[in-house]
Amino acid sequence: MGKVIAFLRLTRIDHGFMTAFAVFVGAISAKAIKNVLEKNMSLILGITVAILVEMGVFIFNDVFNINEDRINDPNKPLVRGDISLTTAKIVGSFLLVVSLILSLLISLESFLVVYIATITSMLYNIKLKKTGLGGNVIVAFNTALPFYYGSIVVGKVYDEKILIFYTIAFTTALGREIIKGIRDIVGDKKSGIKTLPVVLGARNSGIIASIFILIAVALSILPLYYVKNVIGYLIPVILADILLLFTVVTMITSPTIDNAAKHRKITLLAMFFGILGFAFSNI
Repeated sequence: MGKVIAFLRLTRIDHGFMTAFAVFVGAISAKAIKNVLEKNMSLILGITVAILVEMGVFIFNDVFNINEDRINDPNKPLVRGDISLTTAKIVGSFLLVVSLILSLLISLESFLVVYIATITSMLYNIKLKKTGLGGNVIVAFNTALPFYYGSIVVGKVYDEKILIFYTIAFTTALGREIIKGIRDIVGDKKSGIKTLPVVLGARNSGIIASIFILIAVALSILPLYYVKNVIGYLIPVILADILLLFTVVTMITSPTIDNAAKHRKITLLAMFFGILGFAFSNI
């Protein structure tokens, strides 16, 4: 049981479930539920692919980040020795290969999206994490990608509403990643990682993160021109915006390590409410 729990922690399975939900939301936002259910096998495959990619990528994130984690998060499974590096590499590789094969069964567009997500995520794990804002952009890009992937899975390659949802998720995730850098500033300095907080300081980085989050809040108005269920969209999104604005105020006035750790969790909750709003928008 201990190994199973360690494996679930290593793969961040909670993020996997949110990713799966985001794919489903992208699907039902792009097409009516009735049409989505008609493509149930494609949707099941798409959700499975998204979870497998997320698990594989997070495994390699901890593999390549083990030295920083010895300082920033010594309770992680690889640092504690609960799972060996060799086992982690084998399992991570297997999950990513299987996800690519399954994605090809859906469509060529599906395969290309998963391939791009895999390559960019691995580049981040291996090198781009140490480049600061560039690494943050890659993480945000892939965090928002499940919404678009859900649309791809049900056969809709282009949809204006989905692109707006993607942009909202991207800017929120980008701000959240910068906040994470504030949380990890001590370990990143020791490891020579040039994140924005390391280069510009916590206060300036808190302001930059807040700007991206404010852009997301402002953009959340735009889907009102496209959604079928205005109330269903507004209620969760207003809750999300309140949490995000709370984060903005805190990151501008007091961008401490403790506050960054707290608001990284708060922004995750805000993103969950945002996803609920996206989900109810087309019902």
